[in-house]
Amino acid sequence: MVEEHRAGRGGGEGRSRAATKGGRARTRPSRALLEERGELRQRPPWWGRLEARITISLVAIGILCVGASGYLVALSVGYYDQLSAQQVAVEREAIELAEPYYAELAAAQRAAFEAQTALLPHELEGVLDEPRADRAEVEAFLDAWLVEHDSALEVVVEPDPGDLEIVVSREGSGGSGRGGMGGAPRAGTVPIRRALGHGEGEGVGGSVQVTWAADPAMLLRHQRLGELARSVGTVEISGSGGETETVERNDIQRAMVMAIALASGLVLFVAVLAGLIIARRTTRKVSDLSTVMRQVASGNLSVRAPRLGADELGLLAAAFNLMLDELEDTRQRIAYLQRVGAWQEMARRIAHEIKNPLTPIQLAVQQLREKDPGKDPRFSAMLRDAVEIVEDEVESLRRMVTSFSEFAKVPEVSVEAVTVARILGEFERAYGQFGEAQVEVAPAPKLALLGDRQLLKQVLVNLVENAVLSAREAGAEPVRVRVCAELNLEVGLGGAGMSASSSGEGAAPGPGVVELRVEDNGPGVELARRELVFEPYETTREHGTGLGLAIVKKIVLDHGGEVFVDESPELGGARFVLRIPRA
Repeated sequence: MVEEHRAGRGGGEGRSRAATKGGRARTRPSRALLEERGELRQRPPWWGRLEARITISLVAIGILCVGASGYLVALSVGYYDQLSAQQVAVEREAIELAEPYYAELAAAQRAAFEAQTALLPHELEGVLDEPRADRAEVEAFLDAWLVEHDSALEVVVEPDPGDLEIVVSREGSGGSGRGGMGGAPRAGTVPIRRALGHGEGEGVGGSVQVTWAADPAMLLRHQRLGELARSVGTVEISGSGGETETVERNDIQRAMVMAIALASGLVLFVAVLAGLIIARRTTRKVSDLSTVMRQVASGNLSVRAPRLGADELGLLAAAFNLMLDELEDTRQRIAYLQRVGAWQEMARRIAHEIKNPLTPIQLAVQQLREKDPGKDPRFSAMLRDAVEIVEDEVESLRRMVTSFSEFAKVPEVSVEAVTVARILGEFERAYGQFGEAQVEVAPAPKLALLGDRQLLKQVLVNLVENAVLSAREAGAEPVRVRVCAELNLEVGLGGAGMSASSSGEGAAPGPGVVELRVEDNGPGVELARRELVFEPYETTREHGTGLGLAIVKKIVLDHGGEVFVDESPELGGARFVLRIPRA
């Protein structure tokens, strides 16, 4: 037996060394992996960064938009310039055609005025040839002449050089003097001077000047024609106050080009600024996420990506954090199962090594007790006490070996769809009485879960037994334990899947999980020990082995579920919650 133990230990050490060697070989990073990590740490060149690409893309889009708008504006301006040039040509041609007609009309009107003025000296001869001609008679004659000629404004007669002039105008009465309209002519008037004629034998000197009024309509047309000639190639612009301003078309084109250039520059500036802002915000999110990924790649699984908003990058960060949470949960499950597996192997070895010598020891002490001759009462009493002590310790070791064997031989999970009512009903019928403890099994809801019915009953037995013993050692009177189940739709199981021996391969689990709860009125579990209570051989009870809760957690993990402990809000003690996938 000793040789077997040594061989087993040597084999175990050999396997341990082989596993350690293999583990080192597996964990040693390869050259390709080191090169990939080096590439991850290197910062890409500026033209390869996402920020530069986004900025360049936005600037290119802005340039394309500005170029397209400029091209359209150039086409529009060219089209309207062509129409404007045609219109200007037509206007200039019309003005050029109208100007000769106006000159001819003005010349014809002046010729008429000159002809009428040329007749006036002959008409005045009869009045001026009379001896002692009366000035009043001359003025009366001139007034009558003005009445006959509507276009005449004023007549100035100078009978002889050096004599006083006789002035008769349409606005006032006649008179004498050196005034009249002998100065600069007024606008719109045509002054014509003619010399006085000679009589049949007696000469009369002096001159006559008639001031004619040009046709107002013709003047207005001439002014309008000049305005049109000056306005060719210009545009009238109305101001905010209603005033108008005439601007050259070239000035408008230059102003339009300048406005388009300023607008284009503003658009490009806004595009660059928006590109920088959007790129910075986007690349900052990507940089934060890549930093977290590099830390995870280096082995730090506790880091998490920050909240990056509700866009696609935010969803990516949330999914990455969820993946890390599930990875951490899976890693903890695997680590726990590996620890439990190691403890199971050790328990199996200890049980094997201890169980074999127990029967020979017990038979040997029983033979000693039977071989006692009984001659010495003191020796017989001492022998009986020694035999009882040895038998008690052997029985204690047998119970420990039994616990070790149960822990080492936890069967594999065989999953099937089973109703919660059946599990709780069978548990209540078989294990509903735990001495004087009050075990309450709440009515089961109409739910089904994916699990192993026998193992889940064993889980409930272990939890209820642990609750009863803990509450009893704490002095709770009476001891109360409550077992219930309900559906929880707010949580899901993101950890490992079902066991490989699962028989429900085609069954898709429903939404939510089924929670089995065992709560008591005992002392509860301290917050710092709520994770440690599921470790093997971790117990605070005087006669506990620390294997019951470890078996519970292993079975639950094999179901793809989870188990935790918190405080019971109703009974005040501990509450163990099992979450099993819903069928």
